[in-house]
Amino acid sequence: MDADSPLVVHGPMRIIEYAVCSNGIMPARKFIEKELNESERTMLLVLFKRMADHGTVPNREQFKKVEGEIFEFKKHQIRVFCFRTGDHWLLTNGYKKKTDRLDPGEVKRAKRIMAEHLRRGTGRQERRTK
Repeated sequence: MDADSPLVVHGPMRIIEYAVCSNGIMPARKFIEKELNESERTMLLVLFKRMADHGTVPNREQFKKVEGEIFEFKKHQIRVFCFRTGDHWLLTNGYKKKTDRLDPGEVKRAKRIMAEHLRRGTGRQERRTK
């Protein structure tokens, strides 16, 4: 994968990409590449690929709506927030959950990143490619 590309997985049903902030930073990519070990990255990639290939993750414990337009991919204590535009899921940010409660600061951050990404625009049409 190109280090500058926001693409994570391109499947027949969905495209998973990193949301890009106004400064060009991709916080979810930074979290996944810098803060997770190879095993943790692989577990998340399996979830992302399942979403891209099938359009859903059937296990509600691994993917669910958090608040408003923000959803989360979950694997053990790892959370990666995302939002949807058309057939694209955009990963905003992530963290390792240390308590039983969801960190409201991380949800707020996800909303901010989503707003920045949408304001910035992606320069491409966000629709499924056949």
